[in-house]
Amino acid sequence: MKRILLSALLCAAAAAASAASDAPPPYAGDVPAVRETMPPPARRLEPKPASEGMQLAPSEADMKKAREDRERGIVPKRTNDKRTRIETVRDQDNRVTEYIVTPGSTKIPYTIENQADRPIDTTPGGNPSGTLGTPKFIEFGW
Repeated sequence: MKRILLSALLCAAAAAASAASDAPPPYAGDVPAVRETMPPPARRLEPKPASEGMQLAPSEADMKKAREDRERGIVPKRTNDKRTRIETVRDQDNRVTEYIVTPGSTKIPYTIENQADRPIDTTPGGNPSGTLGTPKFIEFGW
């Protein structure tokens, strides 16, 4: 009973102490704004003329620059590549031993073994018609 009373008194005292200090924490407002210390951007885009409006289509200047870049052999990078890549690993006899699949959404590759040289699995629960193994989503290496 004494323990319950003591803990109740301690809780009440802590609540009263926290209610008494309505002032902001000591660090609030002491830090200068981040924008003031940031340097100006290294490159600014030039605004489009008002005659072009808010069009999404490239302007003549954009097309001219693209043609010049193509003539020089400069290829623009694709930053938002969401395509799934499927690669094959072959042995010395040029037979596919495994497939490496990299989904475009997660970019986390997984492998599937090609088991064409093994007998087809006819056990219950097995895959009697396929030659691909179970996908390895996680691979541990030491």
